[in-house]
Amino acid sequence: MSIVLKQFKVPALFLALLWLAGCVQIKPLPGYARAGDFIVLGLGGIERNSGGEPALKANDLEITITDANHVTYPLQATYVFKSYPDYAARLNASNIDGSTTTLGLTEMKTFDGGWFAVVPLTVAGTLDSPLPLAVGGAGVSVTSPKLTNIANGVEGDLDWIPIEIGAGVAPYDVHYLRQFISYEEPARSFVISPTDLTGIDKVGGALLAIHYSDSSFFLANTEPMVVPVSHNPFVQLNYNHVPNGNGTGTVYITLLNAAGFTDEANATKNTSPLSSLSVKLIYFPQGTTSKSAEAKASFSIDAAKSYYIDTDGSVLAGVSPVLTHFEDL
Repeated sequence: MSIVLKQFKVPALFLALLWLAGCVQIKPLPGYARAGDFIVLGLGGIERNSGGEPALKANDLEITITDANHVTYPLQATYVFKSYPDYAARLNASNIDGSTTTLGLTEMKTFDGGWFAVVPLTVAGTLDSPLPLAVGGAGVSVTSPKLTNIANGVEGDLDWIPIEIGAGVAPYDVHYLRQFISYEEPARSFVISPTDLTGIDKVGGALLAIHYSDSSFFLANTEPMVVPVSHNPFVQLNYNHVPNGNGTGTVYITLLNAAGFTDEANATKNTSPLSSLSVKLIYFPQGTTSKSAEAKASFSIDAAKSYYIDTDGSVLAGVSPVLTHFEDL
């Protein structure tokens, strides 16, 4: 974020926290690179810039770099991952008490994290073919239908993320790239989300039953796991796996927030955004592939036992869960 310290008189540490989570970065990491180097782009807040989007992928991003000679080249991200500040970080506390408004950051979301993309400065689709980038000031542009570019003058602008290109060429460093693979979203998963919530401003939670008809592709003694999509600390998630002993079974999921899941107009410190009503079901197949075809054929929603509830416990009519494989998001 391009914030002048003398004007706002805020600690550099506070600014660093704001810069790293919830906002588009004003520069990549690092801000100085050579052709062939890897850079990390901060794409903005998960809730703030993508509405809680459960899956942002490398192929969702259109990235280019324009060098000092005004020549534009396409780039291709290798990994996209999320990063979150601590729950007690000053970013969250300052957003709750209104301190971020002093900085002009009125759109910040409490407990939000950031999307980040690892991008090589190489010929798109390669890792070891450095681009012929001119030395000097350059700019990276990122567009995606899953991202909103706020560009309010206080933070970075996805249309132009400045970077300084130095002389020389960086050799391909596989060890650097491997640092990020552990943060990549799992392809062996489903997202379970409600149908259109238009006109609904508050939800109490969900009770879901996910049936599977063939466990033969699972790793032995490794049952499916359910995790929240949201990082909001007030989301309460529990699940229970009930196998039938014949290769079939059901995963029963309870997702609640006593204060409710709400739209922005009805939010309080303890509510969660409506996007937090999504969960991920991760399965563990045998072998090295996601076996998505087998998983899609096996997993299904038990509609009779799956529904969303109001904060008083009553069933919300017209809202039902949808099961979508990660590769289809």
